Amino acid sequence: MKSARSLLIIFSLVLFLVISLKSVQAQTGNQSDTTGPDPQEFMNQSDTTGNDPQEILIPINKDNNNNNNNNNSSANNREVKIDRKTFDSNFEAAGINEALNLFEEAQTVEFGQHLGINFFGEVATAQEISQILDDLHRQRGKKSAVLYVVSLKDQLQLILILANNPPIRTIIPEANSELLRKTAQEFRSEVTNRDKLNGYKYSAQKLYQWIIAPLESTLETNNIDALILSMDSGLRSIPVAALYDGRQFLIEKYSVSIIPSFSLTDTRYFPILNKSMLAVGISKSTQGKAPLPAVATEVSLLTNNLWSGQKLLNEQSTIDNFQALSNQDRFGIIHIATHAEFKPGAIHNSYIQFWNAKLRFDELRELSQKLQWQQDPKVELMVLSACRTALGDKEAELGFAGLTIQTGVKTALGSLWYVSDEGSLALMTKFYEQLKTAPIKSEALQQAQLAMIKGQVRLEEQQLQLDEEKLLPLSSELGVRQNINLSHPYYWSAFTMIGNWN
Repeated sequence: MKSARSLLIIFSLVLFLVISLKSVQAQTGNQSDTTGPDPQEFMNQSDTTGNDPQEILIPINKDNNNNNNNNNSSANNREVKIDRKTFDSNFEAAGINEALNLFEEAQTVEFGQHLGINFFGEVATAQEISQILDDLHRQRGKKSAVLYVVSLKDQLQLILILANNPPIRTIIPEANSELLRKTAQEFRSEVTNRDKLNGYKYSAQKLYQWIIAPLESTLETNNIDALILSMDSGLRSIPVAALYDGRQFLIEKYSVSIIPSFSLTDTRYFPILNKSMLAVGISKSTQGKAPLPAVATEVSLLTNNLWSGQKLLNEQSTIDNFQALSNQDRFGIIHIATHAEFKPGAIHNSYIQFWNAKLRFDELRELSQKLQWQQDPKVELMVLSACRTALGDKEAELGFAGLTIQTGVKTALGSLWYVSDEGSLALMTKFYEQLKTAPIKSEALQQAQLAMIKGQVRLEEQQLQLDEEKLLPLSSELGVRQNINLSHPYYWSAFTMIGNWN
């Protein structure tokens, strides 16, 4: 059995979408993982279509381990234009296995183009994904399912993959792309308004009806614990944990996470308990950013009470210090509690705020390569506890959902919007407490979110209550208002797990 690969074939997708409009067969496995085709080859083939070569060339770099040296070269950095109308037509006509391959490859083109990374190799087939899910179930005792959510112009299509089962395909004609994206935008807008207690429920229920309900009986019959979603463009910033069936949130039934694609996800399981943490936090105002008073408490709780590791706080939180500590020790968890922004446009626009400078996301990739995060033993988990993304923006979504690809870490956890200083402190503390005992990472997040929904985790009278017996005193400097109810999805549904859910 082959494991899921982190390298995908782009050559076949270009042929499919641009040249061979009548064929629906995805070609995989016809290129080496270490060598790429001559860029001129694409240009020669594209000339036969009558299209502008600028719209079909994919940036090619034969040295996959050193892409950054050539990312600014116009010859090697031409933009791919996926003909979405043709993709929709051929996806509908393709058999389920071919359709799955097409979507995996299309996802890779999108993420690769935005992040400036070139991928070659084979995609994981439905059979391979099913086998990997079965292997992980045997290892961890938890049953997972992968759900592909593909938004075509005239309909929504879902492809569900389970362990030891053939893939299942479902079509929802009423959920056309325009209506789906409009409803998603309404949901994102309403769920971030904590002053309206139930304003989000109508759109949350519509999305649940389209995305989850058609396959729910299958999920229940197969006793699924973890639901992993690969979402189409425009849907990646949906806080799926807060989808609502009229009685329960989705997170009350399954742990949830998102992946850019299965083939771009390192699904291997390794225990995280023996991994040390590097926690970086900035509680004071720096470079015009608002202070985050609870961050000092958050970082201290994590490194002094919940996990072994080291911390950098405020003035110590420089990029140089971060790199120096990372070179001294092989941290398995990187926790960053400072402002981070996923912005529209080029990936350079997005950044993590350190004390003395912004670390741009293209620079983050270079830094992660220097620190060899992608080399075994990999960084198991990177957390951005105070980040936010431009909800509904395609480029911002690609940056957020592509966080594991960009950094080389196995799992990332971040927030779709800036929750609140106190809310982040509460969820993060409960998450790391649960991470010590939960069989998989996504379940640790689920248990933290459930504790907030049920009111078990709350802020009262300068105390953080993690459960009925555990109270943590908070500094008066935090200015915590009395009796903050954290059950509204504004406080917990923003936190999204990306990549490896195990």
